[in-house]
Amino acid sequence: MAVQTKSKAGEKTPKKKTNWTQVGVIGFCVLIVIMCVVSFSGLPSAIGNWLGGTGITSTATSGVVAGNPVYVNYTLNIAGSPVLMSGMGLYAGSETNKTLYMDFEGYDYPFAIYADEYNQISSGVIGLTPGESRTVAGSGANLAYAFTNESIAAMGLDFSTLKVGDMLYLNEYYTDELGEESIAIRPAVIISITDKDLIVQYGSDTIDIEMVGYLTTS
Repeated sequence: MAVQTKSKAGEKTPKKKTNWTQVGVIGFCVLIVIMCVVSFSGLPSAIGNWLGGTGITSTATSGVVAGNPVYVNYTLNIAGSPVLMSGMGLYAGSETNKTLYMDFEGYDYPFAIYADEYNQISSGVIGLTPGESRTVAGSGANLAYAFTNESIAAMGLDFSTLKVGDMLYLNEYYTDELGEESIAIRPAVIISITDKDLIVQYGSDTIDIEMVGYLTTS
């Protein structure tokens, strides 16, 4: 398969019928694509209303309490860079112990949002009023992995062109609701490079969240 080349600022991320190079690592099937952070501006600003609601209202001025159906915008930050900006509907204070796989229109694979990240967003929105924002902890900088020069070359990438701050896509296998093996994308950022290897961080340091409004449910 072909390897995606480095994109320039403002270029869109890969869409339909994209070919990928795969390598296995710590439970991931890793697909490496060098991207600029601004390329994520092509992602839709909203995932949709999971709660089956009929709309969003920001007229209420009271702070969110646990159990309220709300819509939030969020930004995942890795190594000081915003790597994923979107939104979701949720019940404030709800928790999960499973990774979420978010579909984005025009993209081959869903994006992986870890359980810790969802839980931080869900609990972090409590107390906010529409329009207010807060920064919470992410899934952690300890989620990182080292690639050797040899493994980078095996992917068809030129190690000499990579630099700290470049964003990569990590592709992980999971079992979907039909019981079939599927692939999801996880953004990552290069945080260290030596003459022997490079280290990528795929856990988020922080998450910026904004309370958009209360969801009206039918």
